[in-house]
Amino acid sequence: MRSRLVYARVSGSGRGRLRAPLAALALCIGMLLLSPVAVRAADILTQPIAVPSPTAPVVVSDLYDPTRWEVRFGGFAHGVGSVEKGTWDVNGEIVAPKFFAPVGPWSVLIPRLHAGVNGNTGGRTSVVYAGFLWTVPITSRFFVEGFLDGALHDGSLGGTPDHVALGCKGQFHVGGSVGYRFDPRWSIMFTFDHLSNGSGIGLSNCGRNQGLNNYGARIGFTF
Repeated sequence: MRSRLVYARVSGSGRGRLRAPLAALALCIGMLLLSPVAVRAADILTQPIAVPSPTAPVVVSDLYDPTRWEVRFGGFAHGVGSVEKGTWDVNGEIVAPKFFAPVGPWSVLIPRLHAGVNGNTGGRTSVVYAGFLWTVPITSRFFVEGFLDGALHDGSLGGTPDHVALGCKGQFHVGGSVGYRFDPRWSIMFTFDHLSNGSGIGLSNCGRNQGLNNYGARIGFTF
C-alpha cells in the first residue's frame, strides 16, 4: 500500500515537471504565430491618415484653357421669322485669350475679346462685329456662353421687301451658345445670334428696329 502511494506521488510530480516545459513551448509558438499580426497592426497605426483639406483648390479641367487663341467657323439660318428668312450666313470668328484670369469662381466674370463676320449667301444683310465673350464651363466638356458686341451691317435702314429695317448702321450684337468639347483643341457649339439697334429699350434713337435672329452651329479650334 505504501509503495503505491509513493509511486503516485512520484508520478504526479513527474507530470507536473512535464507540463511546465510544454506550456512554455506552447506560449512561444503562440507568440511566433501572432507576431506578424502585431507587426501589421503597428504598421497601420504608424501610417499617416489622409484627411481632405477644406481649402484644397478645385481641379479645373484642362479641356478649357482661356489663355489660348481660338478660331470658330460655321453657318446660321438667317433672319428667322423675318422677310430675310430662307437664306444662310457663313460665320467666321476669332477669340483672343483672356488678359488675366483670377483663380476661383470669379474667373468666369472676366470676358475674352472676339470678332467675327456673318456673311449672307443670299444677298441679304451681312454683319461684322466685335466685343466681349463670356465662357462658363458647366462640366469638363459642356459649357455655355454669352456675348455682347457692337456691329456694323450692309443692310437696309428703312426696310425693303426682302430686307428688314435696321434703323441705323451701328447695331448691338448679342446672343449665346451651348457647347461641347471633344478634347483640348476641338469643340462644337449651337448658337443664337441677335442683331438690334436697342431703340426698343431706349439704348438708341434709330427709330426702326426690326432686328435679325439667326440660329446655327459652329466648330471651334483652340491653338
